[in-house]
Amino acid sequence: MQTEKLPLWAKIAGYFFGIALLFIGIRFLVLPETAERGFGLIYNQPTYAFHFIKGIRDFFTGLLLTSFTIANWRKPLALAVLIGSLIPVVDMLVVLNAPDAVPGTEWIHGSTAIASWIFSYFLFRKS
Repeated sequence: MQTEKLPLWAKIAGYFFGIALLFIGIRFLVLPETAERGFGLIYNQPTYAFHFIKGIRDFFTGLLLTSFTIANWRKPLALAVLIGSLIPVVDMLVVLNAPDAVPGTEWIHGSTAIASWIFSYFLFRKS
């Protein structure tokens, strides 16, 4: 695959998003109840199935974004961020509609989606 060197701002943002998602994913796998509250939900369930699903989803996405950043794959990184912005939008809707949601936590999901749109816009735009 032909690579185009990412500008410094894109590398910083790519690593930031990737490492943040790796952290969130690991936290859901290792400290599920703590991560759950940070996400904005309180579940009373007998297993940690939700936590493990969310954890591996975020961990995988973090690996993908970090790998694309390391490889200088500008367009694949832009596309992954743009398509991946669907995740925080849906997460925000889940939190907004959950009866036992932690008040005020939906904003982090919405702002993540907006940041993803801005980042992908500038990645697609040649600078």
